[in-house]
Amino acid sequence: MARSPGSALASLGEFGLIERLRHLVPTTGPGVIIGIGDDAAVLRFSAEAIATCDIQVEGVHFTWDLCRPEDLGWRALAVNLSDIAAMAGVPRYALVSLALPPETTLATVDGLYAGLAEAALAYSVVIVGGNVSGTSGPFAVDITVLGEGDRVLSRAGAHPGDAVWITGSVGKAAAGLFLLQHPGTNSPAGEALVRAYRRPIPRVMAGRVLAATGLVTAMIDSSDGTASDLLHLAEASKAGARLDLDCLPVPAGLEAAARAAGRDPAAWTLGGGEDYELLFTAAPAFEARAAHHAEAAGVPLTRIGEILPEAEGRWVLGPGAIRSPLRAAGWDHFQNRG
Repeated sequence: MARSPGSALASLGEFGLIERLRHLVPTTGPGVIIGIGDDAAVLRFSAEAIATCDIQVEGVHFTWDLCRPEDLGWRALAVNLSDIAAMAGVPRYALVSLALPPETTLATVDGLYAGLAEAALAYSVVIVGGNVSGTSGPFAVDITVLGEGDRVLSRAGAHPGDAVWITGSVGKAAAGLFLLQHPGTNSPAGEALVRAYRRPIPRVMAGRVLAATGLVTAMIDSSDGTASDLLHLAEASKAGARLDLDCLPVPAGLEAAARAAGRDPAAWTLGGGEDYELLFTAAPAFEARAAHHAEAAGVPLTRIGEILPEAEGRWVLGPGAIRSPLRAAGWDHFQNRG
């Protein structure tokens, strides 16, 4: 008998829910020897394997009043795909685990899996397993993604003299979140900013294109904020860095949203986080072909700074050539509380 979308999960039971979910997402594909339905998946890789995981917890990463189940499904997979992209890898397989409070409805889970399936199909990812559990705590979706790559990059390869670049634009997710929290605020391109928060675009193709140039030396995704992630990259590379504030690519509508919020736009462009762009370093020869590489990657590329000798420090160059320390300005799960 068909269940109403408003039905509680108890009407299906654990195994009924698993059977329902396996039909909502892609579960077969190249390299899948055994997928959903056994104790573990059996998979075949043709290059170096890359693994990552990320969790979305209600009240920490999202709230239902700002994020529909379909958006959460997309977002939960996309943030993992961004990690694979930052390593210049190709995402292949995903395992999805859910922690579900007793009041969760089938409509919520179906919506989550609709968004998850949309992202999986867009990036040719197969769902090969996972787990479901009841919980007395908040709703959570935890995803592990497995990928592969033949030109893997890390955040540890930058050298003095390399330029610092970023894909796309920065601060858009923070601006979008503000607009969602303050409905009625007028901002040009407000819909695009909101979508950037709800449905980030993992730069998978860009990561592959950049690695193939042979000139990119280090890469990281901008999940924690531009300043924080450049700091992570510089620390891993044991190098200094200069970030040119005036060069940051600012999306349409951000400055208007910042004015409405009473914020300095730099608070979002430097520390907003959750943009999931690729921040990377490249040898000087990269710049001459940057426009060509941007076209191949399908996203704008902007030079935003330079890698320095470690002894020269890590700093932001602001208006009027004023220098300030490069500080971690993004989210920290154990310090950003309340």
